[in-house]
Amino acid sequence: MSSLFSISEKLVSQKGSGVHVVAGLIILVAGVAAGLSIPSEAVVYVAIIIGLAIIISAFLMIIKQYERGIILRLGKYQRQVGPGVQTRIPFVDSVLVVDIREKVRDFKAERMLTRDNVPVTIDAILRYKIIEERARDAILNVENFNEIIQQVSQTTLRNNIGSSAFQDVLSKREEINQHVKSVIASEASNWGIEVTGVEIRQVIIPQELEAAMSMEAQAEREKNARVKYGESEVQVAKQFQEASRVYENNPVAYALRQSNMLYESIKVQGNTIVMVPSETLNSMGFGNLGMTLAYLENTKLAAAKSAASSKGEQIPKKE
Repeated sequence: MSSLFSISEKLVSQKGSGVHVVAGLIILVAGVAAGLSIPSEAVVYVAIIIGLAIIISAFLMIIKQYERGIILRLGKYQRQVGPGVQTRIPFVDSVLVVDIREKVRDFKAERMLTRDNVPVTIDAILRYKIIEERARDAILNVENFNEIIQQVSQTTLRNNIGSSAFQDVLSKREEINQHVKSVIASEASNWGIEVTGVEIRQVIIPQELEAAMSMEAQAEREKNARVKYGESEVQVAKQFQEASRVYENNPVAYALRQSNMLYESIKVQGNTIVMVPSETLNSMGFGNLGMTLAYLENTKLAAAKSAASSKGEQIPKKE
């Protein structure tokens, strides 16, 4: 596992004061000694001013707006200070400064088995920040609040994934996020930390399982398509049944329907020869050969006129 924190990241920065006092005294003594040995009053005055300024600065410190300082006097908690210029006692007070801005950490649950024995790897992020009024708890109650909250987050996520089914991990991410957040928040409250959010970014599964799930989804879609097709066939059959009831006692309507179907067939096919059974012609009243030929000729002419009118052409009349 990679390092949780970069080397340059500091948990708590400490503002020292003893170095300033020592440096101020050295400058003060060396400057006065050099001024007296030259002799030069200007060197003495400059050394005194610089030395005193450095010594006075040891009693002052600047806390940034996004920081909070904890002062330990002789190793014991003294007070918490906010942003701005604050005072301290050199060699006596130790000042620990902590960043209260919201932080983001990523954590993983690698090669975890769900409740139904599906191996998964979960990639998630955690957002948290130190409660301003309880900055002392984050420093005094835990050694490294950044590391411990990340370890707790990882353990909580692994426990939650292990007790959940694979389909729930995929479809109920928000519920898992809220549950993991509530567990981490209850633990982090002892350290003065507020958990602002937990989000699962990615669920990684083995490629073999991913291919099997893809085949399963495709088979499910094909099944649904076949079911829909069967339902449509049933609806069409019902419509034909209703139509048969209309034509059953109305031979004229039936003959007109057959004539219209024949016309549509010739219209679509153009010059293609359409074979019509003689029984069909007899049922339509076209049993006579001459009448049948005349009907077919008129039908072709009507189809040609319809096609020509759509193209803007004129059909010469047949003499």
